[in-house]
Amino acid sequence: MNNARKTHNILSENRQLGPFPTHRLKHVENPTNLLTDKIQRIDSREIAFARGARGDYGLAVQREAGRTTSKSPLAATMRDTLRYLSHFKCSQVVAQEAPVPNNPIVLSRHIKRLGYFLKADIMGICEIPEYAVYSHDRLGNPININYKYAIVIVARKEYETMYASTGYDWSGVVISTQAYQHLGLVAHTIAEYIRRLGYPAQAQHAFQDPVGYNVAIPPLLLWAGIGEVSRAGIILNPFLGLAYKAAAVLTDLPLVPDKPINFGLQDFCQNCKICAKECPSKAIPMGDKVLWNGYETWKINDKQCASFNILNKTGTICNKCVKVCPWTRPDTWQHNLVRWGVTHSSIARRLAVKADNIWRDHRKAHVKNKWWFDLEDVDGMLKIHRSHR
Repeated sequence: MNNARKTHNILSENRQLGPFPTHRLKHVENPTNLLTDKIQRIDSREIAFARGARGDYGLAVQREAGRTTSKSPLAATMRDTLRYLSHFKCSQVVAQEAPVPNNPIVLSRHIKRLGYFLKADIMGICEIPEYAVYSHDRLGNPININYKYAIVIVARKEYETMYASTGYDWSGVVISTQAYQHLGLVAHTIAEYIRRLGYPAQAQHAFQDPVGYNVAIPPLLLWAGIGEVSRAGIILNPFLGLAYKAAAVLTDLPLVPDKPINFGLQDFCQNCKICAKECPSKAIPMGDKVLWNGYETWKINDKQCASFNILNKTGTICNKCVKVCPWTRPDTWQHNLVRWGVTHSSIARRLAVKADNIWRDHRKAHVKNKWWFDLEDVDGMLKIHRSHR
């Protein structure tokens, strides 16, 4: 009886399920950046790296675009392992629904707890807005999906390696691919489990060959209460900052959507500008938000960002905006105290920005924390490159 009561409490009470107290965040009805009814679906072939590979950003970018994840031997290994999941033959939805409670609250907490059991860092749920579905896949096929819910899965980037990276070394793409690799396994496991319960489900993760994503992940992050729009053009989470990657499972399993969150980020990013000052490609704007495709955002220069990363001769993806963001700090009591302060006070937000501008130890920490070899794959031969920064 005691075990039964404990199980019931876990699935029905508003208790913390994962490593972060997401239930204590301020939830609101709509995201904190303006969204209009003019938002249009996007063709997945029009995102930055796809345009670079197509030649929109010049021949030099086009020639190098295919090597972004392959010129680092470790990143290529992780990517190839993840691509095996793309060829995983999903089971059919079983004919009879499993004898589990037909209670969306219980099922939502059950699925979230499953995600945490599988070592996700943050879980969220939202209804899928129409504009979050890409209009066409990477092969040009129209996308038509009718799932109601998205289960959003977040995995943090490994902090010590990210902190040690300079942007001019071979760890940048490895940091992201490591998170993507784990997310792919978690997403497929959850989707397969839901199909065995008798409900349709589809995993969405990076390196999904050959068609890529069916949905854009950022709108799902907003509506699932994972974060707010940041100046860097990435949805920022109050616990992980920008140092994470995300995947999703699309499903019709009866669930309860989370609500967007408000932790004061719009005011913080308006005054901070650290990521814009530190961006090596100068792709992050210093000015105000603009209305783009029917929603308000700080619009980064996709061409400058993608071109810099693709053409980087002494490294891969730079991660500079992720690293310098004041929200991307370790999970310590000191940093958590600052997080609490800037979430609740505009004065604390301004003091935090000033303090971070004064105390920038991230610039000198890379030497002691470096563990990887700067190896580049050049036509099948591995060569050593020395970081110039």
